[in-house]
Amino acid sequence: MSKRRVFAAFLYVIAIILVVGFGFRLWIDYTVHYPYGSAPFYLYVIERAIDMLIPAAICFAVGIAIKRRTVKK
Repeated sequence: MSKRRVFAAFLYVIAIILVVGFGFRLWIDYTVHYPYGSAPFYLYVIERAIDMLIPAAICFAVGIAIKRRTVKK
């Protein structure tokens, strides 16, 4: 197994961790912070998406690109 494939798998794992973390943090925001907050809940969702889902999508895309390069060679 080449180093590139291991790195691609590592990026997939990071993306999965970020998506699970997004769900967990959103649940915490809803149960703990939202009842006392003055902002609408969709702002919490947008903030967490920027914090976690965008980096997860980038990790996943880079993992796919690395895997495709490895397969072609």
